Amino acid sequence: VSLSFGLTVGILTLLYVADELSYDQFHVNKDNIYKVTTVNSDGSRMETNAWPVARKLENENPEIISSTYSLKAPSSWLLNYENNRYAHNIHFADQNFFNIFSFGFVEGDYAKALDNPNTIVITEKIRDLYFGEDLVYGKTIILKDSLEFTITGVVREVPQQSHIQFDMLVSFSTYEKLDPSFSYSEGWGTFNVRNYILLDEQADFNPVQARVANLYRDNISEMMKNYGVDFTVGLVPLNDIYLDASLGNQFGPVGSKDRLQLIMLIGIFIVALACINFVNITTARSTYRAREVGIKKLVGSRRSAVFWQFILEAMVMMLAALILSALLIEFSLVPFNNLLGKNYTISELINPELLGGITVIVILMAFGSGAYPALVLSKIGISEGIKGKLQSNRKGLGLRRVLVVSQFAISALLLVGTLTILSQLDYMRNQNLGFAKDQVLVLDATNVPKSISYTNLVNKLSRLPDVEAISYTNALPSKPGWLGQWAYDAAIESADPVDMEYMVIDENYINTLGLSLIAGQNFDQNNQANLKSGLIINESAVKAFGWESPEAAIGKEIVSPSQRPQGTVIGVVEDYHGLGLQQSIWPQAMDYTGGQYARYFAVRFTTGQTKSLVDNIRDEWQAIYPDHAIDYFFLDDAFDKQYNAEEKLMNVFVLFTAIGLFIALIGLLGMVAFIIRAKMKELSIRKVHGASTTSLSQLLSREFALLIILANLLVIGPGWYLANLWLSDFAFHTTFNPLIFLINLFVTLALAGFTVGYQLVKAAKVNPANLLRID
Repeated sequence: VSLSFGLTVGILTLLYVADELSYDQFHVNKDNIYKVTTVNSDGSRMETNAWPVARKLENENPEIISSTYSLKAPSSWLLNYENNRYAHNIHFADQNFFNIFSFGFVEGDYAKALDNPNTIVITEKIRDLYFGEDLVYGKTIILKDSLEFTITGVVREVPQQSHIQFDMLVSFSTYEKLDPSFSYSEGWGTFNVRNYILLDEQADFNPVQARVANLYRDNISEMMKNYGVDFTVGLVPLNDIYLDASLGNQFGPVGSKDRLQLIMLIGIFIVALACINFVNITTARSTYRAREVGIKKLVGSRRSAVFWQFILEAMVMMLAALILSALLIEFSLVPFNNLLGKNYTISELINPELLGGITVIVILMAFGSGAYPALVLSKIGISEGIKGKLQSNRKGLGLRRVLVVSQFAISALLLVGTLTILSQLDYMRNQNLGFAKDQVLVLDATNVPKSISYTNLVNKLSRLPDVEAISYTNALPSKPGWLGQWAYDAAIESADPVDMEYMVIDENYINTLGLSLIAGQNFDQNNQANLKSGLIINESAVKAFGWESPEAAIGKEIVSPSQRPQGTVIGVVEDYHGLGLQQSIWPQAMDYTGGQYARYFAVRFTTGQTKSLVDNIRDEWQAIYPDHAIDYFFLDDAFDKQYNAEEKLMNVFVLFTAIGLFIALIGLLGMVAFIIRAKMKELSIRKVHGASTTSLSQLLSREFALLIILANLLVIGPGWYLANLWLSDFAFHTTFNPLIFLINLFVTLALAGFTVGYQLVKAAKVNPANLLRID
């Protein structure tokens, strides 16, 4: 059973690891594709670049065969089909995109599909959804109500294992047409395009990386000096992009190398537990097979033959475990998918690579668990085996004690991880966030026409009896504004830039979100100067600019190359956690723009009858925006989703820890059975001399209790280090609680006692006369 559980965990871990490592491997040029990034002076990276970067890289470096530009289309670009509007994943891409990446075409010419303005490439999913399976080359699609595009290509469905995901690709020349300011030679201060390059397969990457790194310094050194920044160019291999969470990815999913390595380690631990269990049980049973080995050697069997016999037996056991494991996987695949947010199927296990990996796991587990018992049994001498003298050998007992300690040490370490993650999640959920996230309904107005005044809806909703406050904004907790905006203290000529989050709010934002204004004043409709040039910042911005206090910040001037943010500080709010506790609090600048750039209506309500409230809000919405369906969410739900990764990791730890403890307890049962057998005569003598059942039970339990205590002591150092290492990844985290080790000890002792208690009491009650008759 333990082998089956270990093998199941090993196979599921292999499936997950193989999937995570398979991202972007389908591209023909996968080994020569690199993503271009902008590297800040502190080593942090942006996945977007200034406009001229990729074009200059291609023109000035002969090793670069091709480069491509891409840009996410605005979310307001809805597909208009039969007077209904549908949101899809749309990006701009230039004509080189399909020369670099291998997305298979089923219609059109990949080399020319994105050459001209107002052309579009769609996936098979979009074709089948709106056109059936008919040929669609040359047909038209309407986006944003009025923009007409000709379909010049259809590609196969984008593989799930791709960091680039899209439903439609619009030609980049369309973007150039819509934004006349775009230039391949100017625009060094605008960082909004993604670039990839294709290197010649004969090129040496390191010299190319060293040469292109100084591109910004070679072209805009004076500009960077004036702004107090320093950028370099970095190239990220395609194979590293998906697992590099620090880079971010507007084009699709982002994995985590740390999470991958952690789950791999846990999987290895569980497999090791299963192997240890097999070794423990097999060596315990060796006393019963000593005579068998002695007789085999007496009739001429060599030691090697005996050794391979037991290896073969281990292999047969593994094959039997594999059959049971297949059934376990069938039942566990759905919950495993839910834990990790995947959608694996049994059919995915039936491919040559995974089958080869499973074969390797089976062989390694068979040898790893069978080798030592085979060595022990194969070296038994003829006379020793026939006489059964191995039964009195206590070396095997010492080994089994070590194995039991190892099992419980691994299980205890997994339990430390589970409790640490649980405590951090509890800390994040109960931390004072600095804003009121409950009872706030958010209406997403990204796709509604800006020609209709937002005040119409605000006025309508304000009259509803359960509505307390409404704000119209571009940013909310969990929905950041414009990150990465440079700003300077206008009073200091050589001031260092402050990397800020630019937010658009109205006079109701602070009240609606429950923020605390600690200095200055809020925006005021009766003070036009205040609305026109005023800015409200947070405490982190005060510190970043080097101002002495929030009060000292009032009246300070902020300037920016993009004029966002720019103005006079009129107020300071207390810091609040807008991006979750995993990240530091960004310096923020809140601007009043009369609704320009805003996209969310935040509605604070007072009632618990949310259904009737939503129904009333929907009625008002449809009266003002009849052609646009309402899209809403609750702020607390959206904010808590930022902790999904930690919750999934905790669930994996809980599941694997439970399996680890189960396997360890099975091993303990075998250990207790052996200890009882080894102490049978001792127990009988103590019983004859008047020892009670209770005292004998305590004597027997002392053995395993000491082993479990030792196992828990051994994990204190590694557990402390690893737990604090994981917690250090959070900008805001709880302190590691040493009581976790006491909880660990209590849980493992309690489970062990519950598991073997009946056996111990039963052994203590055996008639001493029967015990003394045992040979």
